[in-house]
Amino acid sequence: MSCAIFAAKKLLRKQLKDRLRQMTEADKAKESSIVAGKVLASEKYSSCQNICVYVSMSEEVCTRAIITSILETKKSLFVPYFNKEEMVMVKIKDLEDYTSLPLDTYGVRQPTDYKVREHAISTTGLDLILCPGLGFTKEGLRIGRGKGYYDNYLTKYESRWGKQPYTIALAYSVQMLDNVPTTDSDRTLDQVIFV
Repeated sequence: MSCAIFAAKKLLRKQLKDRLRQMTEADKAKESSIVAGKVLASEKYSSCQNICVYVSMSEEVCTRAIITSILETKKSLFVPYFNKEEMVMVKIKDLEDYTSLPLDTYGVRQPTDYKVREHAISTTGLDLILCPGLGFTKEGLRIGRGKGYYDNYLTKYESRWGKQPYTIALAYSVQMLDNVPTTDSDRTLDQVIFV
């Protein structure tokens, strides 16, 4: 990655984190409800069976309603497990299984028994991935937190399945941008759903 792009990404991440910190809890709840409603009403969501959803942190669009809907409608739910080396998408059996997941240091529910759970990449595959991030363009460009988890996962998934699942980012209004600096390793998402 060139020094100029690296510096531009670092500055943009700082600006986006500042914007997110300025959002009130009421604004987050309101916008999360609107975005979740758009996802649940979409034809893409209705037509998908195997869905991976990020488990939201406090500054991300809340995914709790989407997770509940997936489990209640008997779709298959996968959530990310990540450590310093990698991210994998593991299956959650039901709502009780989800609510019993332990909280990590960021307050995010994450399966510690990921090694014995079903992994999407090696079993059923995925129809849809709902992705987090710090900022997005309407065209699907994304800037994450800089660890490359989603870009790397999509690359690995594509080498295993010969295609990638449909990808949708969920965004607050303050996360929408006109442009995002990118490199060849940055994946463009299929869709961004925002307020």
